[in-house]
Amino acid sequence: MTRRNAAIIFGGRSAEHDVSIMSARSVYESLDRKRYNPILVGIARDGKWWLQDHAKGFPVHVASTGSQIAFLPGAGGAALVHRRNEDYRIYHIDVVLPILHGPFGEDGVLQGVLETAQVPFVGCPVLASAICMDKQIAKRILRDAGLPIAQFLALTTREEVNFRFAQQTLHSPTLFVKPASLGSSIGVSKVHCESTFQAAVDLAFGYGSKVLVEAYVEGRELECAVLQDPERPTELLCSWPSEIIPNSQHAFFTYQAKSDAGGAITKAKADLDEALANRIQALSCETFKVMGCEALARVDFFMRSNGELLINEVNTLPSFTRSSMFPKMMKESGISYDVLVERLLEHAMKRYERAMASS
Repeated sequence: MTRRNAAIIFGGRSAEHDVSIMSARSVYESLDRKRYNPILVGIARDGKWWLQDHAKGFPVHVASTGSQIAFLPGAGGAALVHRRNEDYRIYHIDVVLPILHGPFGEDGVLQGVLETAQVPFVGCPVLASAICMDKQIAKRILRDAGLPIAQFLALTTREEVNFRFAQQTLHSPTLFVKPASLGSSIGVSKVHCESTFQAAVDLAFGYGSKVLVEAYVEGRELECAVLQDPERPTELLCSWPSEIIPNSQHAFFTYQAKSDAGGAITKAKADLDEALANRIQALSCETFKVMGCEALARVDFFMRSNGELLINEVNTLPSFTRSSMFPKMMKESGISYDVLVERLLEHAMKRYERAMASS
């Protein structure tokens, strides 16, 4: 059997650089070496792509030395590799696993590069990646499709709105302030009073040019994993919902809570009756389709005490360590981590074959 060259791209320019490295390490360790030859491509924080060809095992950080690498447009996976003071070489990549989170990796930018290079890749296409990354655009599309979301305001300048106006407009005494295009709860603040509102806005603007102010929703935090069938794209596997219960030491499921061993209780299978679980699964599948997702996505919800469901966000490249919620939900659905990685690679190649056949 001929082994395929599978490029694992990780790191990146976003604040989720370190989260990406952890996810990519798990994928690297699970890759079937009989079928795939892993090619490690690390994106440094300055955006340069480096071939990690001197690493023994998976690197603990992106080494910004050695050979730089870039995909050639329209070359069907050919990548140009250049080492300082040496000639250029060509690597052939059969499939790409873009294991990046946040801007410049999960937002359609990298997906556009890979589509231009005409190489199969794991995950959602350009448009779905872009709209799901921008929480304002995503919420508008969900709202226009008649799907339930929490009320929000979008800010493009620091002085655009004050605390009292936001409270009255959103009908909420407590507010959440967050960057519009970032994950892992980075830059997110829970605001109770006017004195801390501007600091929360300034913090969020430190991560991008657009900020969301959202109404606080008191309720349970639930998530659902959606996986598309490689052979039959209309068929979706939706997991039983999971639940995240933040530790009382944290105001919500913060970045710190996600990093701390006891920061939250996570239940891969939430305590729900079957009718409610089915309703969440159906809403997750509908969300997946409305947003134009492919391959995989994680849909996050709030559920009020009266059973009302609100879609919080859609993650097109969720955290992907073995202990991350998406793989854990899939495991509860009977799909192990190794099989999950294999199915995603298979999906990427089948999708590419269908696209080439129709072009």
